Amino acid sequence: IDESRKPGSITAPEAQAMLVAFKKVKLLAPPTDCLSPIEDLLIKKGLSKAIDSKFVSTVTRSPSVAGGNPFQVEVGLIFGTDLPSDSPVEVLRVANRVPLMYQQGGCLLTKSIESVDWKKYGLEHPGGRGVPKGPAAILVHLASTHVQFTSEAKEALSDNEEVFNEIRLALQEVGRGLRNHKRKSKQREKALEKFELVNVILPEISAKCSAILGREEPDLAPVITSIMNAVFSEEMSEWDSNEKVTKCSIKLFNYTSRPRQYTILATWPEREGVEIVNENIEGRREARGLRKWKLETLQPSENLEISFSIDGLSKGDWTQFDVFFRGSGEIIGAMKLDEKILEEIRREEMAAIEEEMVAAEHVADEVMGSDIDDSKDLDSAELDEALNSPLGDVSSETTVVEGIEENGAEDSETLNREEITDDPTNSTRQSKLFEDKEWSGEE
Repeated sequence: IDESRKPGSITAPEAQAMLVAFKKVKLLAPPTDCLSPIEDLLIKKGLSKAIDSKFVSTVTRSPSVAGGNPFQVEVGLIFGTDLPSDSPVEVLRVANRVPLMYQQGGCLLTKSIESVDWKKYGLEHPGGRGVPKGPAAILVHLASTHVQFTSEAKEALSDNEEVFNEIRLALQEVGRGLRNHKRKSKQREKALEKFELVNVILPEISAKCSAILGREEPDLAPVITSIMNAVFSEEMSEWDSNEKVTKCSIKLFNYTSRPRQYTILATWPEREGVEIVNENIEGRREARGLRKWKLETLQPSENLEISFSIDGLSKGDWTQFDVFFRGSGEIIGAMKLDEKILEEIRREEMAAIEEEMVAAEHVADEVMGSDIDDSKDLDSAELDEALNSPLGDVSSETTVVEGIEENGAEDSETLNREEITDDPTNSTRQSKLFEDKEWSGEE
């Protein structure tokens, strides 16, 4: 499309093509360090404290942009025992950490909840309209530099397509967690009932028959294995007040007649300052917030335990985690890993890294404008000058020398463009030079 053409002469297909092209252009995202999310651990802790819960799940979406304004969506869902099962779920609406108390029906946050088909996720949703029913509470929080309210009273949020879609995606994610929890609980209850029945009846039958025939009682383990014909999983997490860590364990029981091979995966709160320690079986990172352990062989009638601790949390921060598996056959108490969802998580991670790289390139271009002697390297004096550029938004005079020492080549006492670009996109995503900044909205 020729840039000299008049807007009125542009046809509908050409306008549509322009919109598609606009979305493909990579632009420097606005800074997101101005947002103030509640964060998933605090949401989970607050909901669990207020409501006696069987299950609680939270999702914090990556920051996005709508109309040039950054925003971030957080959602929490709690499935409780002290909430009425025949009434609509309790809706908690929050904007920039401030609860919204009135005009619930006309609020964008409520409309997002109503748009989800909650029947798929285990809640009653008569006619697929309105707020679902069940013993649950749903919290939706929008953090943004420009929250669009319906009026000056700031009681409800106005419609916004980008925000609506982000909230809907977050709600569907916590909904999947609820559905998996209910399915897993139902499987466990049935399996436990069968297991207890078999363990009560078989020993009695064995004892009576052995007494009648005058023989020794046989080993019942192979018989129980043949009847149960399943692999069981049981996870547990508890706070250790002495070591100040959250101790987690996954116990596996092979009640089948043949050896099994599995890859076990578990969710954990991966973030800065939080780490997994004291693993009895060495694990590996599968994706953000997902750890995996490969089990070579789990023999028939064999029990195995995976144990690890999470350091960097406080008491009550992490009380539940999900267990997934790869391998043939089912594991009662664990969920088959959805590879499509895992691939989606990886794509989001890669997209975030690409955005960081684009932002770093942009900053490097601006900073290298302070290369007065055109040496392709910046010394401390030139870096001081660069503090008046975008570098000044993320650094200070005290960090310039530290930045050279941390990122510059050995004994060069300078920083070149490559070293500046590498700094905000290094493997730890932290540095002294670019301290406490999120270049693309991804921590």
